[in-house]
Amino acid sequence: MRIPAESMDAIPSCGAGQGPGPEQWYITAQVHFSAGRYREAILNLSRIRTVEAYAVRANSNIGSCLLMMQLIGPAMRFIDRSLQINPSYIPALLNRVKALQAQERHDDVQAVCQQILKDNPEEEEAWKHWVGSLHLTHQTQAALLLVKRWQERLPDSLQAHLLAGELLCQQGQYKEAIPCFGEVLRIAPNTEKAYAHLSGVMIKLRHHEVALKYIEKALSIHPESISYCCRKAQILWLMARWEEASDWFGKAYAMRPESATLFLNQHLTLPSIPRSSAEIDSARVTFVEGLKLAESNSSLKLDFLDEAIPHTFQLAYHNREDRDLLERYIDLMRCLAAPLLSTCRNEDDGSGANATRADRGRLRIGFLSRHFSGHSNALAFEGLIRFLDRQRFEVVLIHAAKAERDSVRDSLDAACDQTVQLSSDYVDSFKALRQLDLDILFFTDLGMNAYEYLLPFFRSAPIQVTGWGIPHTSGIREIDFYLSADKLEPAGSENSYTEKLIRLPGGLPCSFSVAGLGFTPLPREYFFLPPGATLLGCLQSLHKIHPDFDELLEQIAQRNPDVIFVFVEDPIEAKTAAFLERLSRTAPSVRDRCLTLALMTRGEYHALCHCIDLLLDPIYYGCGITFFEASFVGTPIITMEGHNLRSRVVSSGYQEMGLGEPPVATSPEHYVEITTQLINDRALRDRLSESILANNHHLFDRLDYIRNFEEFCLQAVRHQRHTQSDD
Repeated sequence: MRIPAESMDAIPSCGAGQGPGPEQWYITAQVHFSAGRYREAILNLSRIRTVEAYAVRANSNIGSCLLMMQLIGPAMRFIDRSLQINPSYIPALLNRVKALQAQERHDDVQAVCQQILKDNPEEEEAWKHWVGSLHLTHQTQAALLLVKRWQERLPDSLQAHLLAGELLCQQGQYKEAIPCFGEVLRIAPNTEKAYAHLSGVMIKLRHHEVALKYIEKALSIHPESISYCCRKAQILWLMARWEEASDWFGKAYAMRPESATLFLNQHLTLPSIPRSSAEIDSARVTFVEGLKLAESNSSLKLDFLDEAIPHTFQLAYHNREDRDLLERYIDLMRCLAAPLLSTCRNEDDGSGANATRADRGRLRIGFLSRHFSGHSNALAFEGLIRFLDRQRFEVVLIHAAKAERDSVRDSLDAACDQTVQLSSDYVDSFKALRQLDLDILFFTDLGMNAYEYLLPFFRSAPIQVTGWGIPHTSGIREIDFYLSADKLEPAGSENSYTEKLIRLPGGLPCSFSVAGLGFTPLPREYFFLPPGATLLGCLQSLHKIHPDFDELLEQIAQRNPDVIFVFVEDPIEAKTAAFLERLSRTAPSVRDRCLTLALMTRGEYHALCHCIDLLLDPIYYGCGITFFEASFVGTPIITMEGHNLRSRVVSSGYQEMGLGEPPVATSPEHYVEITTQLINDRALRDRLSESILANNHHLFDRLDYIRNFEEFCLQAVRHQRHTQSDD
């Protein structure tokens, strides 16, 4: 909002020696307004609002000052006085639009904008506010149609083309948005905002090299932009160029030295596709040093940026015991979040603390994630969510901010008693969670996304739990229990968890549904695989493959010169390139005989597993969902049982099936030996596959797990209520 920059030519000048007059007071008011001194501007404008030559603009501009001070009612009175004198005065009409927007009177906003455009179709502010009002009221298609009218009326309007592109991006129509930003650049080739938008579009389309070029163009025009520095850092981080990303986050932090997010992004960045074990060691040293610096920097303030990265996510792939490090990170975050938590406590009206919980018939359990969609997390928890006994439990599905919507989400939503979509505003999310009045809140995959560690801090339910969606401790003291399985956890693993470890009976803490599994067998030629070769597949995400595993792969390749290795590409091309470059150095025989396949549908993935002779479970961080899918088609997975949950899913699953001689190695040498034996003994492979197919029913649709989970919940709630009543 601003005082309209109108010409003063028609206003008589004050004569010399006459002292300050209306013209000077008006000019002084403009100076005060530009400096944000709105009260001083009002004082000067008030002197001339009854002067006939100034009355319209003075009243309108007093309204503008009051709008900037967020005094909407008084602002409206002065704006109306201006319009009583001149009903067609555009600046006053636009100020009225802004006041109506502040009051969320969107129908009135649209009516005034129509009034303006009827006689002034080139008034771009009216177009913009009308479109904005439609968008705010979720009339997105109407907003897009109106923007199209605007573009047709004013084909050289930068605002129209930019807004059209932004709306299309918000609808997920990224390809359709590209021509809009192209039109902006046709009209004004140095519009950095268009280049920035195009970089965002290219990220969504996974063309990261192109995205990098666009943001570098934006930076060449506006090199001091914090958001552009952050965007470049984010792209470099996505492309596995983590050291360069750290440098660019550092440049952004230098421009905003109170930003905790930018500081931590700079100092706690870790490699997603490490070049070597030595690089992991070096990065971890930098991580610990950065954490120490953050702990001693009292000027840092928690801020919420789209470019925030999940700082601790990569730690799990390093084969280290990281409980202490995770707890230290969480303690820092709790300290940084103290002002936010205080705000939440101050605004808590107690509506979530229902004294009648014990009297209601069913327990209310909420499951919270950003990934209840076409994601492995949804597959891991779908059976539990669907088949909890509705006689004893109400199930609430809680989607974290920015959760995607697809058919998987819609199906899960329909299976629940209630669904909730949280916003990016954490105070609003706190209120929403408290109002659910849950008995238990299950965070299914803490650690995958930035800022989600805040949600457990709110203590939105008397019992908070997590589980194997992230197969290690969260490090969060506000999480009461970590739900795992008895046979999955090695002796003494309680010490690895901040939470109290719950060992539910059995080997796998999951009820994986067979209903979603199915495939039509496809020939190897469908995947461009050689029909006669022995195929070894490592079909995990490439960031799970530790550099130490490269050595085992190379030994297998050298001992078995005819095998072909099959990997699945990362969605980001640069990460696949980084992985293959590493293999060229660490496992050249594998690199010479490996194939990488593009992402595929779930049915195609099952068919691919069926085409592969043997699957290789990476050491340190092994299969999860892949184990169920491979077992469904009967493909053996060779594994090496480690010392923590994330390396024991396959071996525990084989125990669940009761296989007599499962391909479970006890050492790296044994891993190579078992693999070589199975490569060269087709009959042994076939017998193992037949045994898996005959016994895989023990893995699927396990109601025993669900009943055990229910019993844990009931006991935990009874204990909590008993303890609370004693207090």
